[in-house]
Amino acid sequence: AALIQDGVSIESLIEIDEERNFEIISEEDENGQLMVSIRRIQYREAWDQVVAKQETDEAFDAECVSVNRGGAIFLVNGLRAFLPGSHLTGRLPDEDLIGQTLPLKFLEVNQEENKLVVSNRRAVVEAQMADLSRGDVIDGLVKALKPYGAFVEVGGMSGLLHISQISMDRIVDLEKVLQPGQKIKCMIIDHDKVNGRIALSTKTLEPEPGDMIRDPERVYDMADETARIYLEKQEAERKKREESAQNIVLGLGDALDDLGSSDKSSDNLDSLLS
Repeated sequence: AALIQDGVSIESLIEIDEERNFEIISEEDENGQLMVSIRRIQYREAWDQVVAKQETDEAFDAECVSVNRGGAIFLVNGLRAFLPGSHLTGRLPDEDLIGQTLPLKFLEVNQEENKLVVSNRRAVVEAQMADLSRGDVIDGLVKALKPYGAFVEVGGMSGLLHISQISMDRIVDLEKVLQPGQKIKCMIIDHDKVNGRIALSTKTLEPEPGDMIRDPERVYDMADETARIYLEKQEAERKKREESAQNIVLGLGDALDDLGSSDKSSDNLDSLLS
């Protein structure tokens, strides 16, 4: 994470008669001269700025200055930061990346080990996830089929459409319902914004149970209307559960009051008899 100043002339860094802060890095020599450094001060300031960015956990833009087999190097406040290839969204770390500016977030900041690791994928996914909510109906592209369901690309992110969430009817052969490369509509039923995971459903968009198997186009055509009805039903059920829970609490309170009244009556009767 060293400061990059390769090929920079001293004239471009400091001017004659310019007042600057310097750090003394040697004792006086026989001529009474000291060796001083601006770079060390800049280095500490750069790390202070990086640590502050990490604490806020906000995305920032940085320029790629080189690539290697494992990923790419980006310049963050003058410090070299490593971007693993697995954390680059939608492309490979090739020579065309050099000179481009990408949004990034920190994965690791370790000043003692002089180590900075950043992620483009985390910055992109979290920005996209911020615009997504449970119940949203979105377009997706089936990318892969697994025994337990399908991975669907939504807005550059990968979501899981579990086999139990495809249709109200039982899926016997998934390949007869979905195929890689197929465009679908689905509902977001859960999401993990920290890890960028999305759970999807087409079952909630079925006008009638089994429509995803018999007539998926009908499901997609009516997706927005079916989703509205489904969400209204869910909200009504939620309110009903809350009312039931509130009635139980109120009933318990009344029962306790009655119990308290019975105890007082018993005490009064005992005092009269004694």
